[in-house]
Amino acid sequence: MKKFFVLSFLAGFAFLLAGLAEGQEQVEVMVTNITVPVRVLDGDNFVDNLTVADFELLEEGVPQDIQALYLVRNTNIERKEGRGEFSPRTARNFYLLFQMTDYNPKLAEMIDYLFEHVLFPGDSLVLQTPMKNYSLSPQALATKPKKTLAEEMNSLLKKDIKTGNTEYNSLLKDLKRIVGNISGTSPMANIEDDSSSASLSGIEFMLNRYKETAARMEEQRLLDEKKIIRFAYALRRIEGQKQVFLIYQREFRPEISSAVLNTLQSTYQEFPNIISDLQDLFQLYTRDLSLNTELLKKAFADSSINFNFIFMNKSPDYVSGVVMREQSEDIFKAFSQVARATGGYVDNSQNPAAGFKNATENASTYYLLYYSPKNYQKDNQFKNIKVTVKNPLYTVQHRLGYFAN
Repeated sequence: MKKFFVLSFLAGFAFLLAGLAEGQEQVEVMVTNITVPVRVLDGDNFVDNLTVADFELLEEGVPQDIQALYLVRNTNIERKEGRGEFSPRTARNFYLLFQMTDYNPKLAEMIDYLFEHVLFPGDSLVLQTPMKNYSLSPQALATKPKKTLAEEMNSLLKKDIKTGNTEYNSLLKDLKRIVGNISGTSPMANIEDDSSSASLSGIEFMLNRYKETAARMEEQRLLDEKKIIRFAYALRRIEGQKQVFLIYQREFRPEISSAVLNTLQSTYQEFPNIISDLQDLFQLYTRDLSLNTELLKKAFADSSINFNFIFMNKSPDYVSGVVMREQSEDIFKAFSQVARATGGYVDNSQNPAAGFKNATENASTYYLLYYSPKNYQKDNQFKNIKVTVKNPLYTVQHRLGYFAN
């Protein structure tokens, strides 16, 4: 497999310019067709017998005329209805993004399922590990045995997850050790005389060491919003289905227990700098995730990406004297919203293979609705789309909208 580099480019919707008759003032008339992939579910089952009359589509609250409906299953158009003649691109492009620190054996089951039951001739695949990006061309998929491809991909994934997180796991181990030392340190440790500098040297050193190590570990897991946005925009011009799967592993941050914290605060109550560090590091700490969730939702929806979030839950390691604090709440909240804004799937379990299977099954069948917005204007504003069906018991999944640019 060759290394894959995503090109950064921006794409807009196509516009049709028409002029008035010769000799009259020229007027720009903009016409664009918007496609909306829609999934309609009755419980967990896709509803495949709907017609145009069953749907209502609104843009910014204004009802729109649905010109055509296509029922697509995998790469096949099974049914078409409506006045307009369109040419849906049903080629499928899969992007698997792994953000994790430990290899999970269930990932091998996921990769096997991908090659045995999901990928078809003509599909393309991009794999992003903590180390590199790899691409699998349709030609490779057509010529090499699926079992061989699955074994090669799983080997790459296992190696890159281990190698790419060497520093992170080393820092995590250091944090556990530092917390253990803080929790087991006597307030009188390292005291050789009555000077305050001697009595404080141990706790001050360990708190500073903890702060520096935690900051370095956080840098290893930092999500670059600009890169994520560029990735979404880069997929605009990719034709056909764009299915993105973010496999994200739950994180923990080693901390001291509340009992130890109370003891330390009582011991060092006359030293404001120590109290301040204890509160900032363990009592008032919140992860500063600077992701603009609304912008992410709009960027992925605008590019008509089916974004799926597979959150790999796991139990924290038990370390004597150490409390492993959940560190992924903000990530889970942000990308769950992105998935819902694109009509995608969210899974939260300890089995990524099962979550991936559900996500791919959810994305395999869908309706494509076409419409031309009334009074369309190229104003660079985000246009919200709302699709409903007559049966209120059905669940409707679709992208949030698009930018008129």
